[in-house]
Amino acid sequence: FAKYTSKVTAAGTATAAKWAIAFAKDGTNIEDDKAETKTFALKDDNAANIGAATGKIAPGSFGTIDLSIDGTGSEVGYSYTITADVSGLGTIPVEFHLDNASGQKLEPAEGKITIASGDVLQENVGTEVQKKLYWVWQETDGDTAAGIEAATGTIDLTLEATQYIKTTN
Repeated sequence: FAKYTSKVTAAGTATAAKWAIAFAKDGTNIEDDKAETKTFALKDDNAANIGAATGKIAPGSFGTIDLSIDGTGSEVGYSYTITADVSGLGTIPVEFHLDNASGQKLEPAEGKITIASGDVLQENVGTEVQKKLYWVWQETDGDTAAGIEAATGTIDLTLEATQYIKTTN
């Protein structure tokens, strides 16, 4: 009583895709030290506003914060969200806009503004996402509480990226 038999053993491999996302503010990489939030100072770009001391802002000050996310070298796509917690500004009446100082004004919800969010597919990870956040301290008639107090405020930026996973409908 003979029978035929066959047996094959195979070994498979699994290689994880590389995750390589870099964040930058004003062209300088923000080191990934695992801290979720970074703080920085606003810089007055209004050359005509000669009444404010160096390193200070006042009514009439304005500027731009350049933000970027670079996935070059990443082997997966990513979804991103850029937010700013402006609740730490206290009485400093700075407004934030997406297009320019007269463009779409961002209204804080619970002290936070969403600057941008989106998805970057894997084939586009080498194309840097660049966003600008414009800020302005509008000129007003009369004193401001912030000026009288010589207040110091903070803005906390959060740049978050997670792997993009396309779901089927």
